[in-house]
Amino acid sequence: MAPQYARRAPIAQCEFTEHFDLLSASAASAEGLRYWDLHIFLLVPTAWLLTVGAPQILLGDAVGVTSSYGSLKQVASRAFILFILAISVAQAFIWDSVGAEIGIWEFNPAKCTGLGDATLLPVEEVAWLFHHVMKAALWQLKVAELEWTVADDAPSALPVVARDAGNWALGAVAIAGVYALVGESDSLKCVGLVAAFFAPVFIIIFNLGRRYWRSHWKLFLWGWLPPGLWTVCIDCLGQQQDVWFFPEKFLTGIDAFGGASAAGYVDPGWLKLDIAAVYLVSTLAVTATGAIIFAAIEEYAARGAQPPLPQVAVGALGTAQAATPATPSTAPNLWDLGLFIFDGAFPGAARWPTRVYLDQFLGREAAAEEQKALPAGSPSDSSSDSSSSRPAGRREII
Repeated sequence: MAPQYARRAPIAQCEFTEHFDLLSASAASAEGLRYWDLHIFLLVPTAWLLTVGAPQILLGDAVGVTSSYGSLKQVASRAFILFILAISVAQAFIWDSVGAEIGIWEFNPAKCTGLGDATLLPVEEVAWLFHHVMKAALWQLKVAELEWTVADDAPSALPVVARDAGNWALGAVAIAGVYALVGESDSLKCVGLVAAFFAPVFIIIFNLGRRYWRSHWKLFLWGWLPPGLWTVCIDCLGQQQDVWFFPEKFLTGIDAFGGASAAGYVDPGWLKLDIAAVYLVSTLAVTATGAIIFAAIEEYAARGAQPPLPQVAVGALGTAQAATPATPSTAPNLWDLGLFIFDGAFPGAARWPTRVYLDQFLGREAAAEEQKALPAGSPSDSSSDSSSSRPAGRREII
């Protein structure tokens, strides 16, 4: 008989709804590791990443940090940590609470510290949200400085057909997730929760990273898998130690590696596909965000290191005339980087009159050929854009 833990009532006020088979619930449920003990296992990679394995960019020792783009990378890395902690933990608290309210996951009150009437989540679970996100973010920073994650090719946007297909697919997954979450089929509740809460997030990530999915695939892959799989393993341990429990009625039933728990309950599989998806998808949302930022900084710095291309201005009679090369008036900052990423995702959207972001996206040779096609004394093709707020030398992603 499966143990039933506290559900739909505060942890501090709950009792087991059923006893373990042949064992007293109060005695059997307290044996083995507690929830705080599992944090120690989660702390192993985090402790390494905060000490001997700390990402050098956070310490200010990275090569090139004295340059304007190196300083930007350091500032962006720290901003990424703060941003992802705030946004990911806030979102995770909501979907975690929804899952606990439905009953998809239950926490053993003998091994957790309740928060009273405020939430179904124990103190340890809220701390887990912070710890899980921090571990994934630090790992992505570490991977970004390893040589074997360097891009294979120059960044290039996904074809429009692939971009549209991805957006439609993710949109369909989000709608299906909401339907499963509010529908009558209990076995689809967990996968529906994941789809409903994360598909909209991945629509944003998919578009913002459309220039880097192919060129920086190693950065995305190795930044995601290790922290995601590590958390999945700890989740299996938590089930084996009866720290939490996932009623089978809310799962698809695809699982593996079962056995007897600390209280004697035989679980058919601690590695549950639905629950593994929760950890892997939430980890990817964190690490993919970081990978996009670091890939964009790399491209931004590479293009900024090149001599600026000469602009083409339109004379009074509509003729093409040489103009002063366009250079940013100040050192690049987070605002510049944000517009650079946004314009890479949505070409032409991030137009700003005082900055030049994407002057060389077509490449120096292509730009030179483009300028040769404008002979002196002939009307300029750019005259129709003269009223635009875009700088004259601006290049847009195609």
